[in-house]
Amino acid sequence: MFVISTLRGEWMDPDDVMIDALADKILGGKVGGALHLPFRWKQKNAPRRLYAPIHIEASTPVRTHLSCRLDLRFRIGLDKPWDYSLMLLHPGSGTILRRLDVRGTHLDRETGEQFINRTHKHKWSEQRGNKDVYAPNDIRHSPDPIADATLTSMDEEYDRVVRDFVQECRMDIATGYVWVPPTPPVVAPTLEGFEEYP
Repeated sequence: MFVISTLRGEWMDPDDVMIDALADKILGGKVGGALHLPFRWKQKNAPRRLYAPIHIEASTPVRTHLSCRLDLRFRIGLDKPWDYSLMLLHPGSGTILRRLDVRGTHLDRETGEQFINRTHKHKWSEQRGNKDVYAPNDIRHSPDPIADATLTSMDEEYDRVVRDFVQECRMDIATGYVWVPPTPPVVAPTLEGFEEYP
């Protein structure tokens, strides 16, 4: 059975509404979730400044036995390649079921706890959204920021952390999936002699 989304005016599956029961199915390993395609990288530029890439990101679909679609997204800040995030996303509802921030900075507004350059995870629930934050012990990485990090020097860690995150989400890596290193950004040329206006 399909319903029409009043927000987008398109056909949607009932699974496009995230509830705890569906999240439990997905993250309980009952849906056979698996990565089966490589990441596809693209750069994101600063608004109105096409020559200033601020991060690169990639996504790949997660195959499941449910009718709903899942994506795994990877975002890396270019100013700090050691600070990056992985997100298990349910695009139908826009829900991020799990998010891993590696060496990220986060303030828990409810408890006042600060995660400054600390690896932490966000777990989604109907009642609390993504407010449940905790420090993981299953991510194989050096906990401290890396001063001279580059996309190339971090490549092995990125691949390893993807695998750790997928395992924590109770998913598998299928034979079609291969790690594709992040693509360095292409900076658009600026025109000399012209001032920049916001």
